[in-house]
Amino acid sequence: MAHDPNDVWADMTIKVWPERYWLVDLDSTHTPAALAAMTASTGRYCCTIRDQTGFSFVLDDKTWRSIEPNVVARQKFGPLKVISTDSPLPFDVVGFIQAALRKVNGAGHKAAPQCGAAADHFFTGEQDIETVESLFNQLIAEAKAKR
Repeated sequence: MAHDPNDVWADMTIKVWPERYWLVDLDSTHTPAALAAMTASTGRYCCTIRDQTGFSFVLDDKTWRSIEPNVVARQKFGPLKVISTDSPLPFDVVGFIQAALRKVNGAGHKAAPQCGAAADHFFTGEQDIETVESLFNQLIAEAKAKR
């Protein structure tokens, strides 16, 4: 049975990762750099997506600086901050990310989602992190109030 997203948000806590992050676009020839970045980022958030265009990374500043001399980024966006869900997240919840995007994007801020098996993650501009974190906390408080 699918979980109600409101119930899941009502029980959710969030984590703001302390590091500064970058969204980096690399072509597919950079597999060794991709593997090095995943290894170097241990203890910090790292997201790697490999698709038909190559690699997209959300990397912390220290990890990015460690691989940057060996790669040519096609695009780079940032600095960013990452917010992660930090409570159990059932896989069969429908509309969970949509509720967050409606709240944050609806207020005119970026919350780009990245899904994980045990947690969902959202990146936003570093300059907006306090507002975006507040919007997530409002979403949680509103979900609790609807119970």
